[in-house]
Amino acid sequence: MSAQIAGKVAAIIDDTTLVLNIGADHGVVEGMAFAIFASHGEIVDPDSGESLGSWEMVKARVVATHVQPRMCTVRAPAVGEAPVVGDTRPLSAMMVEHSVSSAKGEGEWERLEVRGADISGRPQAQPIAVGDGARVLAETPPDAGDREDAGDAPEA
Repeated sequence: MSAQIAGKVAAIIDDTTLVLNIGADHGVVEGMAFAIFASHGEIVDPDSGESLGSWEMVKARVVATHVQPRMCTVRAPAVGEAPVVGDTRPLSAMMVEHSVSSAKGEGEWERLEVRGADISGRPQAQPIAVGDGARVLAETPPDAGDREDAGDAPEA
């Protein structure tokens, strides 16, 4: 497995299309899924007191549709676009289905019993902005962008 691919939103084309500052030179291929996120407050380990890093609030999940050497175009998946081949679906299709179903609303999650004094609160959701982080969600085989081969298992 290669190093984690991460970058930032470099431009916002419209409400379905973004440009990231990473491309083929960084290992991006068409069909790769990315999380777009903003970093919020630092989280501290309750046992050691050490910083665990900044909490990331995922704003969207997108898919690379065009890759250039130093940048790529990503788009929000079309609703219901996940390909189905026989009784199986590729991981990328399941990820898109999950991202679409997860984005429908916060009210769909089962509530947990938590101690009220420990709730730090969710930062107010902000729209996607230039400079937000982007990170690949999973390794995607090079042929993932090819719709006809999308159901084939990746070669080992």
